[in-house]
Parts: sequence; structure tokens; C-alpha cells
Amino acid sequence: MDLARTRHDLHEIPEIGFNEFKTQEYIMNFLDRLSVPYEKVAGTGILAEWKKVEGPFALFRADMDALPVFEETDAPFKSTHEGFMHACGHDVHMTILIGLIERVVRNDLKRNFLFLFQPAEEGGGGAAKCLSKLEQYEITEAWALHVNDEFPEGSVYTKPGVLFASAFEMDCTFKGRSAHVAFYKQGRDAIEGAMDFLHRVYSVDRGDSVLRFGLVQGGRVRNVVADFCTLYGTVRTKAFELSEKAILELEELGREVATERGLKFSQEIGSKYPQVLVDGDLYDKLCTLVDVNPVEMKFVGEDFGVIAMKYPSVLFWLGTGRGEQHGLHNSRFLPADSVIEKGVEVFWKVANN
Repeated sequence: MDLARTRHDLHEIPEIGFNEFKTQEYIMNFLDRLSVPYEKVAGTGILAEWKKVEGPFALFRADMDALPVFEETDAPFKSTHEGFMHACGHDVHMTILIGLIERVVRNDLKRNFLFLFQPAEEGGGGAAKCLSKLEQYEITEAWALHVNDEFPEGSVYTKPGVLFASAFEMDCTFKGRSAHVAFYKQGRDAIEGAMDFLHRVYSVDRGDSVLRFGLVQGGRVRNVVADFCTLYGTVRTKAFELSEKAILELEELGREVATERGLKFSQEIGSKYPQVLVDGDLYDKLCTLVDVNPVEMKFVGEDFGVIAMKYPSVLFWLGTGRGEQHGLHNSRFLPADSVIEKGVEVFWKVANN
């Protein structure tokens, strides 16, 4: 099987969460050719089943969705969906899982596996929407990987305990009253309130947690006092409970600022990801199969945390570094095809032991 061609095909059709229709069709066609049974999950996801013996299942998961990023690579297989890109390597993740399935079928492995192609990892809580299907099975271990050009190609990095942070999304909105800027005192400036709020948030030393806003939208025209302003952000902590606490404190601060300025404040919560916990026993198993490098916990969020909270799990970084480093979610992030077989080999060793 030409896994490089598969990766290229998937890279060309990036789709955002819960819109992975072409991606889903592509993977289902592959599973049909191998006569592997499957069902759709969470709308655009796929759960494939390989059952050969009595007993529990091991789960392998790959995420499917892309990002609203305009691709700036010179790849001949660059995105054909303008404005969207697999800038987080999910095309590689899916291809590695496809490679594992093909190897399991070819070797007729006498074990039980579930292969989950999960939608909406980047937002929307796709993993949680897959749980109702997963709960129909006895799952004793779950595995996932994530590519990263920070580490040398083919290397494996993980740690027992918390590997990735708990990550919440929040939208903080201030509502005021519009007025012509010539008479700005007659208005209630939502942008001014939002900036005051932002200054207070950023003035606090948050220790080993992260709270940042990456998008601000407010106002309607340049010469009218803004009657609304929304800050879109995320909080990252080492535990779900700490993220919840931070969100409550943020809402209290927003209401305080709004009261002082004659504004209204509201907060909406988007995706709520728990921290990714790596099971100690499964970590030890991985260490007997491949060279595992130690790594510190990172404040990235990963929807796999939902699965890892329910089942003993391992997520590991798979290095893609070959000198030049761009980082995840970058418009130039493009792992080499050569990392695919290396990822398949790690998964295969896990599946076969």
C-alpha cells in the first residue's frame, strides 16, 4: 500500500470539525477494500472493529479535522480547499492508523482492536461525542500519537502522568451603548471595557497555568463607540478542576469590570478538554518496545484527554524534525512522508505485544 499517496490525498482535502465528509468517505472506501467492518460515529467519524478472539479490545485513535489556515508550503499535494490546511499533522495521524490497519489485516492478527477516526479534535469536543459508541465495548487500553517537529524524526517522547494540559475555550463579551465618537461620553464603550478586563487578566502571575486571548472582535464602524466587544481565549491548567476554577474567576472579574463601567458582561464556554493522563503501566510497556525519551508536560490541549480519563491510555509525541522547525498550527508545517512508516512501526509493536 502506498501510504505516501494516502497521506497526500488526505492532505489535499482538509476539512474542519464535523465537516470531514470527504475525509470520512476516503477512509470508508479504504476499509471497504480491506473488508474491515465499521460504523459512523459523531456524524463524520468512523469506528472500525477487528475482532478475532473472545475478550477486550485495544483502541487506536487518530484525529481527522484540519484548521482554518491558508497553506503556505510548496508541496505538490498542498490543500485544494483554499483557506484550510492540515497544519497540525492530522493527515499524518490518519495515514499512520490506516497503515496499522492494513498491517493488522495482512497479518491476520489474532487480537481485538478498535480503530477510531475521530472528528473535531481542534474544537467541538469530538471525542466526547464518540464515547457512547466506545462504551459498548470492553476497552482495556487506548493509544494515540501526535507529530511534532520539535523532536527528531521518528523519535518517541512521552511521560507517565499529565502529558498535556486541561484546555477550556471561552468567549468573553462586553455589551455597551453606541454613540458617535464626537459625543463619546454619551456611549458606553465596550472595547474600552474589554481592554481594561484584558489588562487585569494579563497583570496576574498565573504560575503553572496559561490564560490567553487570541482573537478580539468589537465595534461596527470606526467613528462610533463600540456597543460590543468579544474576546476569544483559552485557559490551560494541569487539572480539569483548576480550569473550571479559572473560568469562574474570569467571569467574576468580567462582571466586576462591567459594573464599574456601566456595561454588561457574559461568558460562553466552548470545548472543555481534560488533561491527558498517560497510564504508568502502559508507559512501561511502551518503554520495553521502543526507545522512549522523557519530556516535560506541555500546555497544549488534546481531545484525547476525554478518552484517557475513561480508559488506561498512552499518547506520545512522534518526532518529525529534520532541521527546519515551524511548529504546530503553522501554515508551513509539513512533516515528511518518511515519518509515516516509523509511526506505523511503533503502533504495530504495541498492537503485536
